[in-house]
Amino acid sequence: MFLIIVLAVCIATACLPLLANLSNSLGYTRFHSASPLLPALAGFLFLFSFYLPDVGISSETTTFQQHFVGGGVYSALLYIYLQQIIPERLRIKPWPIDSFYLFAWVSALGVINKLLEFGLLEAGLMKLDTSDAYWDLLANTLGAFVAYYLYKLVSLAVSNFKIR
Repeated sequence: MFLIIVLAVCIATACLPLLANLSNSLGYTRFHSASPLLPALAGFLFLFSFYLPDVGISSETTTFQQHFVGGGVYSALLYIYLQQIIPERLRIKPWPIDSFYLFAWVSALGVINKLLEFGLLEAGLMKLDTSDAYWDLLANTLGAFVAYYLYKLVSLAVSNFKIR
């Protein structure tokens, strides 16, 4: 059951550009173009994160790296993608506000993940230890901020060093 959910999330994430194009063609909303590689990479990293070895950051968690990549980096890539498809005038400019929205985004996705785990656990469809929830949410948040601000730094460096 868990593998089916993971694969469904990966496929749905990779298909986000198709939904944006479908919405544009139906005339509901005009999305700007963005790289379809971002959701595809996010979906791949979500799946790949389940195969990362434990980094042993604490005896209380064995999934820190999984949540850092599959929760945090995944969230950051989707946040970047969403920022690119919305119109320029609606994009968030000041970095403190942008950071707040990134935090809200990764927190919302982390809570959705924890609620899904809870539902599967209570339904008896999965057996897992949820005692490391705090570590998971920390890893999600750190992964998102590290990935997002690395992206911002690389983007800034590329734009400043372009040959004109």
